[in-house]
Amino acid sequence: MLELFIYLGLAVGVSFICSVLEAVLLSTTFTYIETAVNNGVKGAENLKNIKSNMDSSIGSILTLNTIANTFGAAGVGAQAQHLFGDQYITLFSMGLTLLILYFSEIVPKTIGATYWKSLAIPSARVISWLVIITKPFNYVAKSLTRFISNGNDAEGITKEEILTMVSKGQKDGVLTEKEEVIVRNILRLKNIKVKDVLTPRKVVFALRKETKIADVLNLPDSRKLKQFSRIPIFHGSKDYIEGIVFSQTIFEENNDENDQKTLDEISIPVFEINENINLSKTLDLFIQRKEHMFIVKDGYSQTAGVITLEDVIETLLGREIMDELDTIEDMQKYAKGTLKHA
Repeated sequence: MLELFIYLGLAVGVSFICSVLEAVLLSTTFTYIETAVNNGVKGAENLKNIKSNMDSSIGSILTLNTIANTFGAAGVGAQAQHLFGDQYITLFSMGLTLLILYFSEIVPKTIGATYWKSLAIPSARVISWLVIITKPFNYVAKSLTRFISNGNDAEGITKEEILTMVSKGQKDGVLTEKEEVIVRNILRLKNIKVKDVLTPRKVVFALRKETKIADVLNLPDSRKLKQFSRIPIFHGSKDYIEGIVFSQTIFEENNDENDQKTLDEISIPVFEINENINLSKTLDLFIQRKEHMFIVKDGYSQTAGVITLEDVIETLLGREIMDELDTIEDMQKYAKGTLKHA
């Protein structure tokens, strides 16, 4: 009878442990592992190594599980036949099958999938030993899987999968609605072009470069100097924008000594970009050049409008940034409206 329980414990017990290990390993996410590594959690590097070598890890678990089930079931069957005779062998086999189903599959895998965060580190330690013990079996298994897969690695995570995780995170309360919008917009930046968010040429406030500082303050649109911190200056027409001036500089230079200076004299160079560049690249350029405004050119090298760092940030946030001096929320809509009434 003792041998019967030994074989039964081998079949069910070892299989129970293997199922827990498998469920924990499959449930553990790379984001959790990277966070643990960055926080210096002991054993996190080992967990990362185990997760990164899934073929060896899963192969070791399945190898041990198969050996335990095969020898355990064979031993239980032999002992049951010896103790109870042939007439009960079928009934005993059915009972063993149910026992293995519930206590070697359903229960342990539920435990592993539910408590994987607390079990991840200790499970990785056990699996690392299993990989060493079952190394010969893993070598054969790897050779077979490499032959079947023809050396093709599984595809990495896709953008769609990330968006699905973000959506689920928001529904589960892990992310706020605003955070979900920002993450989605970050992933969309490469698909949005400058021409989709720029301030159109029609409504760009720009001044002639030869205009004197004293004269600027007497222009009908001089009130706009308080609305915009950076103002493009042009020669001839807006197709020939040559720089920008800071409205603050205009006010500072408006004195008896400097008010006869032209805007060109107090201007700084401005960078030009094509309207078809995506916002991801545009944001990189803003950061690299440490600038806040670019002139946008179309396919014919004519001025299409201007884009600011604020425009890109607004796209990321999914909302317009308005201050106390802003009177128009969407400049593109405003430009289209003025064209209709022109």
